[in-house]
Amino acid sequence: MIIEEQDERDAAFAPENRSAEPPASPEVPLAVIERESHGSLHRAVWMLAWPSVVTMLLQTLNSFLDRFFVGSLGPDTLAAVGSGGMLMFMLFSVGMSISIGATALVARFTGAGERDEASMAANQSLWIAGVASIACIALMWPLRSVLVTLLGVDAHAHQLCIQYITIALIGVPALFLMLILGGVFRGLGDTLTPLYVMIGINVIHLGGDYLLIFGHNGFPRLGLAGGAIALVSSQVIGALLYLLALRKSVLPGVLSRARRPHWDWAQRILRIGVPAALQNLSRVVSMLAFTGVLARTGDGTAAVAALTIGLTSESIAFMPGFAFSTAAGTLTGQNLGAKNPDRAERAAWVALQQGLAIMIVMGAVFYAFALQFAHIFTHDPAVVRLTVAYLRISALSEPFLAFGMILTGALNGAGDTKAPAWASIITMWAIRLPLAYCAAHLWGFGAVGAWWAMASSTIAGGIAAYTLFKWGRWKKVRV
Repeated sequence: MIIEEQDERDAAFAPENRSAEPPASPEVPLAVIERESHGSLHRAVWMLAWPSVVTMLLQTLNSFLDRFFVGSLGPDTLAAVGSGGMLMFMLFSVGMSISIGATALVARFTGAGERDEASMAANQSLWIAGVASIACIALMWPLRSVLVTLLGVDAHAHQLCIQYITIALIGVPALFLMLILGGVFRGLGDTLTPLYVMIGINVIHLGGDYLLIFGHNGFPRLGLAGGAIALVSSQVIGALLYLLALRKSVLPGVLSRARRPHWDWAQRILRIGVPAALQNLSRVVSMLAFTGVLARTGDGTAAVAALTIGLTSESIAFMPGFAFSTAAGTLTGQNLGAKNPDRAERAAWVALQQGLAIMIVMGAVFYAFALQFAHIFTHDPAVVRLTVAYLRISALSEPFLAFGMILTGALNGAGDTKAPAWASIITMWAIRLPLAYCAAHLWGFGAVGAWWAMASSTIAGGIAAYTLFKWGRWKKVRV
């Protein structure tokens, strides 16, 4: 442990020293303690998950309409947004990893009834995010052309992609702030605030897309650049909304100027966040390599565009999965903080049951209506054919995706991020990429072969997450 006070807290909450009641500190909202540490697990999971489900569905709708607007500009523009989005997701993953550390610590301290410690965890996470956002911009800015070249997109899409990334980088500090504060609120057991913020983001982003991409209502017609400006504007508004919500939250002094960065706190957050960052970055880099495999098939740009549409469509399924992953992480962390590991485990299984049911249904919908989903974005015959194949193959692996997402969320909520990171690296780099290359190029199956490789790695990831969770090591992790 990094700070000596943790040993005193552990002793205070040891089984022989604590009562059967939850740590009902007046500083901790009683509803949070009762619902997430003692009440019905099915209700607790659903109360946390449904706002996250709606939030993720709104985010998916946002992405859908964004791709719809951009798709009307042509396949090259759609491929540019997809490729640029993957590069930006590398930075998103860095911010998200810090958010995972913030959520785990805030949830653990909330369950233990230590609001001041939860506030300090949030404050220090914001310091780390600020430094990380500046570092990410400094690294990505001079390398953006090289990175786009590595994706293998054609010359026109290459220029469009660079244009998109150049503008999108401006919004990285606001993006990181949103990610951290979203994680803080989820750690508190508040998933309604992220929902309200997402509503505001959608209004700004989609309204900006409509006005700036096509030049309606007297605004200039900026095409793809307009879409990027709308994205950055929505991120800035989202960050401001989170800051307003934070002023009314139960955490005192998160934004206090008197608080300065502390290395011991940074270590605690990064001990959880760095493995999560490696996991996310590994996933993103492997996805970039996967895109490179697709770009060099006979279908080229059509395959990359199909991947973009397929991932956007599939997010209808995996965003609810992420919502139940959030519920699992919050409940796991808070119940471990309340010294109730058995309830923490039961909460994760309940979250899996609920999320799995939804994702199985969504997989069936994708399989049955793959053509209709493809036609929402494009009518290009090659792109439609590959998109339909992607959705139907991916639908078969949706149940395993549920296992991977939700149980990994529970592990992250417990602060156990190392084992999931290794599992992700192995499934991506030892299964997905080699199999995709062989199937697409050596065995002659093209992009469809790569889709099967993707599904195979998803199945392996679900099995790995189940095995790690059943192992139970996460119950003994100290944060």
